[in-house]
Amino acid sequence: MKKTRILLCGFGQIGRMLYRTLLRRPEFELAGVIDLAPELTGVDAGTVAGCPPCGIAVSASPEGIAADVAAVTTVSRADACADTLVELVRAGLPAVTTCEELFYPWPLHEAAAMKIDQAARSAGVPVLPVGINPGFLMDYRAAVLSGLTGEITHVHIQRIQDASPRRPAFQKKIGAGLTPAEFETEKLAGRLRHVGLPESVYFLGTALGRKLDAVTETIEPVIAEEDLAIPGAVPVRQGCARGVRQLGLGICDGREFIRMEFVAAIGEPGSTDRVHLCGTPELDSVIRGGVNGDLGTCAIVLNAARAIAAESRSGLLTMLDMPPVTGA
Repeated sequence: MKKTRILLCGFGQIGRMLYRTLLRRPEFELAGVIDLAPELTGVDAGTVAGCPPCGIAVSASPEGIAADVAAVTTVSRADACADTLVELVRAGLPAVTTCEELFYPWPLHEAAAMKIDQAARSAGVPVLPVGINPGFLMDYRAAVLSGLTGEITHVHIQRIQDASPRRPAFQKKIGAGLTPAEFETEKLAGRLRHVGLPESVYFLGTALGRKLDAVTETIEPVIAEEDLAIPGAVPVRQGCARGVRQLGLGICDGREFIRMEFVAAIGEPGSTDRVHLCGTPELDSVIRGGVNGDLGTCAIVLNAARAIAAESRSGLLTMLDMPPVTGA
């Protein structure tokens, strides 16, 4: 079996989880690790990831690294990720990225998308933004399931998850432990939200052949009714936020066509991933217990990396352009 040589770009929590995951995947070979943090440069990647040394030091540049594909897990903003992806494709590397705003960047992030697309086409390599959410559970999954029904009149998607077992950075991102006033301040500063919900709505509208008149998003805290001290989770005082509730709506022909509800909170009961398509026939698909976001992200990034390394097309692609990404 020919191994896929993968370059990890970004060695924060997700990058280190990817490293530990690919150690269990014999079809992959670590080609190198890039991170701009000066304290990591020159340090063995295995040591940084909490594993035995692997003999590959963290570098600040892809120069001199022979790889088949790059996996970019750096930032959520499209404009901040664009230069990194352009540098990689100009070095001849196909890439997958977990940048949420790039999952479906039209029409919200068109300038960054065009910059990446033009560079990738010039270099003759593909770039695929991917992830578990956005990237699969609340958008691509619904698009695939829509093949079983027709005459769709409404789409209702829910992702409800107990954030207690998630990584600390995720718990911070959803505002766990903040007072309502602190939550509002962080929300207005754009630092507190699940990134990518409007992009998921636009993606699904396109997948279902609908031109959306508007996409709206609301964000509010999930307030704790009692003190919460769950092992491994941020402690939450009564009256403070234990997480976030976001609602994304896609309006078509003057009425609600797509409703996406995202709830992530410490101690949230009834974790589930649901897609409900009102059509002929009606379809209601539920994953009880939900999907672990961190483990699922690592799996789909690696599976997509293997697929994109073999992809002949070039430019900025979306999941709608790809054959099914499988775990085979």
